[in-house]
Amino acid sequence: MFPQFHRRKGGAAELGAAAPGEHGPFGVFPRADEKGVEETYRPALDRWLRGAGEKHPVRVWLARPDVPIFPVNLDVLEGMLDALDSAAGGDTRWAAKRREFASLTSMGQFLEMRSEFAVACALASAGIGYGLGKPGEPNPDFLILPTEGGASPVAGVEVTSASPPEINELSERIEEELQPHSGLGVHMVFSRYPSRLRSAVADEVIAAVHDQASTVAAGGSPEPVVIDVGDVVINAGPLTVTVHVRESEEWLGWEVTGAELTGPMSSALYAAVAAGRSPAKAAQGRSLDGVPVLLLVDLSRYGAAWMRSDWVWAGALAASEEVTADYPFAGIGVFQQRLESPAVVGMGVGLSPHLGPESRQAAEELCDALGWARS
Repeated sequence: MFPQFHRRKGGAAELGAAAPGEHGPFGVFPRADEKGVEETYRPALDRWLRGAGEKHPVRVWLARPDVPIFPVNLDVLEGMLDALDSAAGGDTRWAAKRREFASLTSMGQFLEMRSEFAVACALASAGIGYGLGKPGEPNPDFLILPTEGGASPVAGVEVTSASPPEINELSERIEEELQPHSGLGVHMVFSRYPSRLRSAVADEVIAAVHDQASTVAAGGSPEPVVIDVGDVVINAGPLTVTVHVRESEEWLGWEVTGAELTGPMSSALYAAVAAGRSPAKAAQGRSLDGVPVLLLVDLSRYGAAWMRSDWVWAGALAASEEVTADYPFAGIGVFQQRLESPAVVGMGVGLSPHLGPESRQAAEELCDALGWARS
């Protein structure tokens, strides 16, 4: 049903790009004979950012070319968007996707939409044809089309993300706090995986970041600050977070030193399964009248989830007691994304044990064509 090999799509034509030598919104697109042009024109970003406000996360990157990792992220995103435009083949529904992208105002929104882009690029790279869900209907994000032709989908793919909301919100506050400072980043170390961070704790972290960043900017070397999180019952024991501002290409990095991972992994697994039980997601999972729909959950921001391999995730998801006979999706996959790479990282798909033979075959063939681990 699906091609059993991987191939890369070629780049798209530069639709709407400025002519060589002309200025565009994001720099100069150089002539073929020009050398040493300092500015970089990214035509795909030009198309996708039209109408975007100043708070758009990508505009923040564009405004800080002095941060080394930002141009890398932008170049990777440029390639992804160019590939999406190429695969779109003139489908007018992609215009709505561009408007949605341009309306983003937070890093959380951007990362969730970028996870869709990563999956779309994976489908195109594997030579798998797809269409977007029908507007106004509870369809999954991608309708997988048969290789022999035809408009009726043989499978569906819905993409979403999950993250501990308190950590996600704290991350965005830290990035906002550090925007005036070039070349600085925050490293946080939790003594165990946090299930909850109260707003008062988040305020303490931001205050520590502010004071340390000011010290580093003045040429000093601040000592790390240790904050007692409390909430012993909710966090399954004592919890501290160490905050240290230092020179870094990344605004934020964090790790957990506690050796016990049972709680974090159970929390991440439950979050992935629970993502498919909301009324809106459940409707998307059941929308194709018996055609299997996979739910793919980006766990990039879910703490220690990366420490479990894709094959272990696949088995754990398939064996979960939460995946009952009435679960709306044929299977659940978890993965990660990296801003410096267009690839889907560590995809593990647990197929429902309640699938019929035809649905299971279609889901298995899709996973195999993409090279994804499956139960």
